[in-house]
Parts: sequence; C-alpha cells; structure tokens
Amino acid sequence: MRLLSALLLALLISASAAVAQQTPVKTATQTKAKQKVKQPKSTKQVAAKKAPVAPVIVFRQTPCFGICPDYDATIYPNGRVTYVGRQHTKLTGTHELKLPAATVAMILAEARNIGFRKLQPHYTENTSDLPSTFLSIRQPDGTLKTVQVEEGAPASLQKLLHYISGELDKISSNTADR
Repeated sequence: MRLLSALLLALLISASAAVAQQTPVKTATQTKAKQKVKQPKSTKQVAAKKAPVAPVIVFRQTPCFGICPDYDATIYPNGRVTYVGRQHTKLTGTHELKLPAATVAMILAEARNIGFRKLQPHYTENTSDLPSTFLSIRQPDGTLKTVQVEEGAPASLQKLLHYISGELDKISSNTADR
C-alpha cells in the first residue's frame, strides 16, 4: 500500500511537471494585442519566459477508514495551486487556486529552518487506519525531497504540515463558498 502511494505521488509530480512545461494556447485577440505593442526584450527576459516553472511544494493527504480528507495540492512559487480533491474535502475534482506568494515563501523558509532536507523519508507505524501525509519540497539542487508522515514525526514537522493543511483549507473553503 505504501509502495502504491509512493508510486502515485511520483506520477503526480511527473504529471505536474509536464503540465507546467506546456505552453498555453493564445487566442487570436491575445496574439493581435501582443503584435501591436512590441517592445524589445533583453536576452534575460526571453530566457526567463522560456524556462518552465516547476512546482516547489507538493502536499498530499491520503484517505483512512473514516472521514479523513483525500487530496493533492501542487504549489508553484507564484502561489498558483493545482488542487485535486477526491473525498471528504470542501472541493472535489481539479481546481486552480491561489495562495499568497508570501505564504509559499514562508512555508519554504520554515522547511529550511526545521532541516526538512535531513528528515527521514518515512515516519510510519504498522497501523492500517492512519492516513498518510506526503510533503515534497524542491531543494536548491532541483530535486524533490519527499517525507511521508503517519505518526511519530518531529513536532516541528507536524506543525509545518498542520500550517500547510490549514492554508489549503482556507483557500479551498473560499472557492467552495463562491
């Protein structure tokens, strides 16, 4: 079961990266508007536009035998969130949400402060009813470090997971209320 969860997480991360690399289709109106106002671009601006933006955080909560929320949230540096709610969430299906970029920066800073990079990959026991929380954070070298938590994680990591969950709950609630 854990292997299946890890494989699903890897597929989600790969799919998110592939989606992030796709170029959006422009309408004829957007193309004409761009043609009217052409400004010279520096090579840095052109390179920055061509570079795909990869997600910096992937947060996933798995179901349990009760009413545990089951969702994935892929978070980008600018605060864009691709949220996939499956069950026991305010939103089900796939949604594009928005976190403040400052919140994303705060999550990444707190992960550095608690030494996320050096945490164990798994904090699990042999309890079948517990949901798992997966947190993946892009490291400075570009790799994703993933930690799976069921129980027994350090308090600082539990606090970070609770904060991320709360922020995602806020933005999904705001969208569901509309």
